[in-house]
Amino acid sequence: MGADLYIHSLYQPNQARWQPQFEEAARLRDSLPADSPARQEAQERVSECYEQMYSQGYFRDPYNDLDVLWKFGLSWWNDVIPMLDDEGRLSVRAAQRLLELLDKREDIFEERMSGLPEEDEQYFRSRYTDLRQFLNQAVALKEAIDCSL
Repeated sequence: MGADLYIHSLYQPNQARWQPQFEEAARLRDSLPADSPARQEAQERVSECYEQMYSQGYFRDPYNDLDVLWKFGLSWWNDVIPMLDDEGRLSVRAAQRLLELLDKREDIFEERMSGLPEEDEQYFRSRYTDLRQFLNQAVALKEAIDCSL
């Protein structure tokens, strides 16, 4: 489980482009013997296609210790769900409010980064950058974000 966010004008064409390649790669992988090197190579192609399908217009944050929003002392359920419209979308204005909320809570984020192993800190900083870019894309496109929270 996790928070899945979509900017459909970016996500849908990208998904349509990569879905057939993903399915073809999965069929090839599944046709190969389980212990063969060729199957491992085919699995790498499946993974590549899967990552590409979700590389544009999509952001996911897990509901676990890797949740970037939690590093701000925020919750998808308690803080973001109340911002959604009746159709489960985060409007452009709400996306701007969420960006402002993140800005105001950067001190909490920084505090929670201190003392983390370097690899973990880099992970959360990267995820924060990804989240900001995602929200800013929606604002720039003037497009609501579909949310599955």
